[in-house]
Amino acid sequence: MDFFTLASSSSGNCAFAKSGDTAILIDAGISAAKIEQTLAVQGERPDRIAAILLTHEHTDHIAGAARLAARYGIPVYASPKTWSALSFADDLPPSLKREFTYDMRLGEFSFEFCKTSHDAVQPLGLVLQAEGKRLGYVTDTGVVTRGMLYSLHDLDALVLEANHDRQMLMQGPYAPFLKRRVAGLSGHLANSQAAELVVHLLQERLCPVMLAHLSETNNTPEAAYQTVALALQRLTAQPEEWLTVAPAHTPSCCWTL
Repeated sequence: MDFFTLASSSSGNCAFAKSGDTAILIDAGISAAKIEQTLAVQGERPDRIAAILLTHEHTDHIAGAARLAARYGIPVYASPKTWSALSFADDLPPSLKREFTYDMRLGEFSFEFCKTSHDAVQPLGLVLQAEGKRLGYVTDTGVVTRGMLYSLHDLDALVLEANHDRQMLMQGPYAPFLKRRVAGLSGHLANSQAAELVVHLLQERLCPVMLAHLSETNNTPEAAYQTVALALQRLTAQPEEWLTVAPAHTPSCCWTL
């Protein structure tokens, strides 16, 4: 399984995974043109994408989905409630509108979904399974849910939100109501929350971790990395071998699992 992010921040999120002849996108929160350009740089083609999977309906996860799907005839998958909230739902032909199922398979991939805690109608995280490998992908959650703990086990790689540094958020320019939203139970994971979850999930077996969905206002890659790396020192003397941060607007490193 190959995996990389095309973009990852509070302004736009999109990730690519491929196993065998099956390639998928997780979210499409940047423009269709940017997705096309980034895939080309990575040696991939949008006309070979088998599906776009949407974790929830917020703009930073769906901005390019409708145009890309229509242009290349790519099916778009989302939960039933998410479809009811998608702004472009009526613009796609029925043949491109698909719903997640619990036993869902796409080519080489099978999927396991877990509930997250976010101010969207039915936000989800997921575990991708292919070639005997498991990759967990969770962003946009204010707390660690029971479903996350149930699903994120025996992982070979983990992509996890580390959205904000609490001190930067509270001292930053956001209005008070927005600070409460971000830090709330249905908001986003702080660096410290991500660090504790990483240690909990990896205590039995280490795996590569990519920190994602960083706020460009209330976080820095250095702050997120240092917070999680410090926590990882409980498990390994060399956290740098296991930890990376997804760039906001450019592709991440490509994992081959």
